[in-house]
Amino acid sequence: MKSINTILFGLGTVNIGFLKILLSRKQELRRRYNLDFRITGVADSAGIAINASGYSYEELLELKKAKGKVTGLKGFDQHIRPEDMIDVLLPDLLIESSPGNLKDGNPGLKLAKKALQKGCSVVLANKAPLIFAFDELHQLSDAYGGGLAYSATVCGGLPVINVLKRDLKLASLTHLRGIFNATSNYILQELEKGGTMEGAIREAQRLGAAEADPSHDTQGHDTVNKLYIIMKSFTDYSGSVGDIEVEGIQHIQPGHLQQAASQGKKIKLIAEAIPTGSTWKLSVKPCEVNSDSFLGSCDGWEMGIELHSDFYECIYMKNYEEDPLGTSAAVLRDAIDLCTEK
Repeated sequence: MKSINTILFGLGTVNIGFLKILLSRKQELRRRYNLDFRITGVADSAGIAINASGYSYEELLELKKAKGKVTGLKGFDQHIRPEDMIDVLLPDLLIESSPGNLKDGNPGLKLAKKALQKGCSVVLANKAPLIFAFDELHQLSDAYGGGLAYSATVCGGLPVINVLKRDLKLASLTHLRGIFNATSNYILQELEKGGTMEGAIREAQRLGAAEADPSHDTQGHDTVNKLYIIMKSFTDYSGSVGDIEVEGIQHIQPGHLQQAASQGKKIKLIAEAIPTGSTWKLSVKPCEVNSDSFLGSCDGWEMGIELHSDFYECIYMKNYEEDPLGTSAAVLRDAIDLCTEK
């Protein structure tokens, strides 16, 4: 049995879902992949706890169920810095799922860099480190041998990054369109029904689906970040997030959606990539689409993507993701892939 010394940075809905899957599928994970993830370090908003012997999945889940913090765990250390966890525990795997800091990417970015510099593999559910240091993180992974995976950062359980990187080898992207933010898609559906944006946001927060700051959903920034990660993963795009044209849905009113519906159309927050010579035109903005089109069929908590390429013509993928479980499962698939590649 391969025991994977693992740090969980962040104990929010994604890593809690990850622990629930580990607990329910522990025997299958051992039987099929010969893996056991031993959680030796955990961090939440209250601080950091480390225990070289490991924390049980049940212990961590009971802690969060009781609305406790890591201050209640054996090994809590109020003085240790996040990046010091790497030196103390020498982990095999870091799962970084803390709230994204879109000012400088930290502390997740510092921790991911430190882990990769020590040859530790890193799974990211937090997009911020990739937004600030996509190329650097990949360079560190190549230089020191630690794996880097981040399929959970783009559309949760929908395997967009996996399909692009694994299955479309040598293909060139010719056009991309997608709905990458389920919360904004749900909000638009509720507005079309005559609901309010505030009410839809509250429901998304109750389900744990909205970003910590829901304006990232409604103003299009979450979608922009996902489009950037896709482009950096599969194309020669060398621009920044700031080069992507963005317009959110915050000014959309129920009447706009109802008017579109009367004409057989829907309004969706669409990410689009179009090659223009040696560069790309990238945008995120509300667009009218035909109700019977593929993207028009992506309703409520669904996300979808159209991939046009020279070899594979057009590939359509969509999923339904009302809660973060699909994102948690994506974290697990990345962890399994990294730990079975070595």
